[in-house]
Amino acid sequence: MRSTAPALLTVTRMSVPASRVDRVVAWFTFDRLLTILAFLAIALAALLMPAQNDTWWHLKAGQNIWTTRRVLLQDTFSFTASGAFWPNHEWLSQVFFFGVYALGGLPLLTIVCAAAVVGAWVIAWRLTPAPPRVKFLLVAAVLSAATTAWTLRPQVISLFLVAVTVALLVRRRYWWLPPLFLLWANLHGAVLTGVLLLAAALAAAAFELVTPDRRRREGGRPLRSLNTLSRLALAAALCLLATLATPLGVHLWLEIPAFFVRIRQVPVDEFSAPSLTAPLWIPFWMTAAALVGLTAARGLQHSKSHATLWACALALLPPALTGARNVGPFLLIAVPALAALMPASWRRNGREHVEHARLNAVAAVTATAVVVVAVAYSHVRAVDRLGWSPLSPASIAALESCPGNVYNRFDEGGYLIWFAPSHRVFIDSRFLPYADDFIKEHVRIERTGDSERAFRRYGIHCAYVPAQSLVGNRLRGAGWRTLYEDANWAVLSDSTTGDW
Repeated sequence: MRSTAPALLTVTRMSVPASRVDRVVAWFTFDRLLTILAFLAIALAALLMPAQNDTWWHLKAGQNIWTTRRVLLQDTFSFTASGAFWPNHEWLSQVFFFGVYALGGLPLLTIVCAAAVVGAWVIAWRLTPAPPRVKFLLVAAVLSAATTAWTLRPQVISLFLVAVTVALLVRRRYWWLPPLFLLWANLHGAVLTGVLLLAAALAAAAFELVTPDRRRREGGRPLRSLNTLSRLALAAALCLLATLATPLGVHLWLEIPAFFVRIRQVPVDEFSAPSLTAPLWIPFWMTAAALVGLTAARGLQHSKSHATLWACALALLPPALTGARNVGPFLLIAVPALAALMPASWRRNGREHVEHARLNAVAAVTATAVVVVAVAYSHVRAVDRLGWSPLSPASIAALESCPGNVYNRFDEGGYLIWFAPSHRVFIDSRFLPYADDFIKEHVRIERTGDSERAFRRYGIHCAYVPAQSLVGNRLRGAGWRTLYEDANWAVLSDSTTGDW
């Protein structure tokens, strides 16, 4: 008896951790592996999203607001529109971005923006009425096109808020919407997208009312649908009122539509329609065609429980057709909408299969390790893709030594606002403070290289331009000196301190 008790005790103690390991390993079903792989891909793309031109003027504006404790509504960054009204509808995002940047620099800001993107897709995944295998295939099909606008800008916050808004509409938690819209209106002008979603949800609720599901009738009347429509209409009205509680007030709704009209004057890729022939946009066009086709074929006969979902996706399609920057939000909602419109037979799990839990666990751990190492390496090395150092310090030093006002393009103004604060810019991608005639003049200069008239008018004696730009070549031909040049940028001076 004495000799066997310790042995039994030893066996029992050893079996406890083994059973725990087995339970952990058994958790790794194939469906869970697919979920992990999908979100590792999303997280990898999000954690490698680049800073771009807009990032830097957002940070500078946030720094200004932090310092002055006032919302910045006048131009202070340029010499061509100095003092002009700037309808800064992103002021709260700028404060938030600079606060995060002050705490942890660009790595922390990237992580926070990536969290917003991943959070948006978590919501979309949960809204998708399909088994993980179907969800995985849908996400894999659209992910390459969905990532195109993932940059360190307030757009990623709006992406998250689009997902939250649709989730609240689908689950009919309408009274959360007005405070959400109050926050959104101060974070980003894409609150206009939220208004489109409200309109789509109202249309879906009206659709449910006129074609009620028999299971939802009470005493022969669609009372529940009528109650839903009235509550949503009241919540939508409160949402619209909430958007007026910003430093811009009613100007928010005057300036945002005007911006989308005026921006067409400048050839900006993200405001152009997705190309029909570019391979990058093939997933978008296939998704759009599938959504329209399934809606036409099944929408009117489909269960009304998903009407809000596919109505929201359809509402986001026209903006996506006219501007590439709107493709991401559309695809985010199109994934659950497509799953909702699919025939039920497509959304079934199918026949049972043998699970290989250990193999799944090894695959999940290995993939996670690869993503962690890739992201850590990229952040530590600040690889070029991240865009954390868009301008060389030597070029900025040359610019600092250059007298007078500086000429720069629309695309580089944001960089100079942050990296060369001692020089006010000629133009930048904020766009709104600048007059239409001035923007047309800038476009003309870039297309023709003829800058003499504008340079005389604005007292420009220095230029920060791409190394082989048309304007730069014309200036060299006119005798301007090269103060600095590398493969990307050139700093030129007319070497005078008097009139040009």
